[in-house]
Amino acid sequence: MNRVYFLGGSPGSGKTTFADAIYKNLGVPVYHTDDIFLTSNVNKNKQPHMFELYELSNPLDIWNRSPQSCLDFWLKYYEEAFGILMENLHQRLESLRPLLAEGVCILPHFLEKIDCKSNAYFLISCHTFLEEAISQKLKQIPAFFDEHESHKMYENMLYVFSSVSQIIIEDCKRANFPYLLIQNTKDYSMNYQKITNQFSLLEKV
Repeated sequence: MNRVYFLGGSPGSGKTTFADAIYKNLGVPVYHTDDIFLTSNVNKNKQPHMFELYELSNPLDIWNRSPQSCLDFWLKYYEEAFGILMENLHQRLESLRPLLAEGVCILPHFLEKIDCKSNAYFLISCHTFLEEAISQKLKQIPAFFDEHESHKMYENMLYVFSSVSQIIIEDCKRANFPYLLIQNTKDYSMNYQKITNQFSLLEKV
């Protein structure tokens, strides 16, 4: 597992953007963990929360719950997705090429169990940046929600994503994982340099 690098962090913090830039500039293959939902055979008993999302006729209905229920659901979802990620990574261990895994399901307290501190970095959205990221995400959703439903979805997303950000910060401080607070998109080049400096062992392939 020492050739696998992990870029975790809160939703909307730019993980995918930076990971794709690393692939483009360094040639390092990227594992986007968001794809797990679309590509994995989920077991109802082993991954009940992922299975529940599969079963919904409209997955966005998950956001109609109370804010705390939404948070509890997504934390369990991330745990299940991380388990699938690790199973998939172990199948790739025969490869000598470095690999960068990125996604929200990569949480510090999950990585603690496999001793990957030197190969992990976390990006965390500041509150204002997070608000903008959620607004942009909602604009991409078909306009079949009324104003009340859209507002509830926004509030629930903000609660969940802000809570996840706080959990990551607390975990990183407690377990001494490196992290970067993303304030805006203007510092892209500087932040990209910080990330690649953290992953200094990544090799051009």
